Amino acid sequence: MSSSPDLKSSGAVKRLINGSYGLALTYWVLYLAGAAVFFILGSLAVADEAWPRYITLLGLTLGWTFALLTGIKFAYQGDDPGKALGRIAMLFLLLNLTNALATLSFI
Repeated sequence: MSSSPDLKSSGAVKRLINGSYGLALTYWVLYLAGAAVFFILGSLAVADEAWPRYITLLGLTLGWTFALLTGIKFAYQGDDPGKALGRIAMLFLLLNLTNALATLSFI
């Protein structure tokens, strides 16, 4: 018997957070999960015309994006972290803008 944890017995979320799936898959899954939550809650806030709630959700989305970018910065082990981080940040920015415009379509 070994004292190391069995990967099959631990949950998929735990393996994702521990980095068992690799950096790229981890940050995309975490980003898309946050984007999906924002889309659902943001669309409901726009439909209810609850603008303070929508602005709060926008702020939380930006905070989540910066938290992911900070995690990527510390976990990236390639040759040029600035170049990779810039590309990822630009993709996240464009996807956040698209998601925000999509939620506003429920006006």
